[in-house]
Amino acid sequence: MAETTSNDLYVPEVWADLAQAEFAGRTILATAASEDNTLVGVPGDVVKFPKWNALGEMEDLTELVPIPTEKMTQTATEARIKEAGKAVEISDTAALVGLGNAQDEAIRQFGILAARKLDADLYAAAIRTDVGNRTFSDGTPAIDSAPLTFRAGGAISWNRLVDATAEYEDDFEPGDFAGLYINSAERAAIFKDPQFIQSQPDLMTRGLIGNVGGLAVRVTNRIPAGRSLLLKNGALSIKYKRRPIVEQDRDILKRANVVTTNVHYGTHRVNDSGVLVIDWAA
Repeated sequence: MAETTSNDLYVPEVWADLAQAEFAGRTILATAASEDNTLVGVPGDVVKFPKWNALGEMEDLTELVPIPTEKMTQTATEARIKEAGKAVEISDTAALVGLGNAQDEAIRQFGILAARKLDADLYAAAIRTDVGNRTFSDGTPAIDSAPLTFRAGGAISWNRLVDATAEYEDDFEPGDFAGLYINSAERAAIFKDPQFIQSQPDLMTRGLIGNVGGLAVRVTNRIPAGRSLLLKNGALSIKYKRRPIVEQDRDILKRANVVTTNVHYGTHRVNDSGVLVIDWAA
């Protein structure tokens, strides 16, 4: 009697772990984002991204006069949960005569594509500008929101970056920043800058090429050429409804396997002053 062993079957846990490893290892803009899994298992497709409002300045006090109190307040922005995915179909003939394991390669690429999609949506959230009379899904008024911007008027350099950081006024502390995120088109120029210090390759910090003036420099082509983002820690947010999963189905009539992946999430900018969009083009 022929027996079916684990070597003959698709093991969902193994495939899912493989996709998640590729996904986690290739996100770059996500290094500046906070992650939240509280939406998992919760119904609804609209998510609020709350943020604290700043208190006013301290006041002079008079002896024996009570200190005036001030309310702690929050505002919120809103985003819809979206689904992204990919599928491939592999015939038995292709699997038998082709070189290499097509399913393994599909899963590897699923992880890369999931990371690229997430970073692309984080970039869109970073530069998004909401202006005008708007309301949230519950009818409450939305507040105008926009990132900081700076037109450098020339190629990327430490001197022009210093000019850009003036947008933060007295709130610039390099330790508060996740880093400077640049397109690969700017990599050669930043490598040649005398203030740049190159890092040794590190598989755990993909995209990191070094630092300039105490700011980590990371490369991602989800940002267009001629533009960079200077991001504070937690300035962006990712809320997962469901992290990337991989599933397989067998079509016995066509003699083929279908492998799919999908992820449910929302992205948003939660700190307007934590995002500086720098345009290098003159």
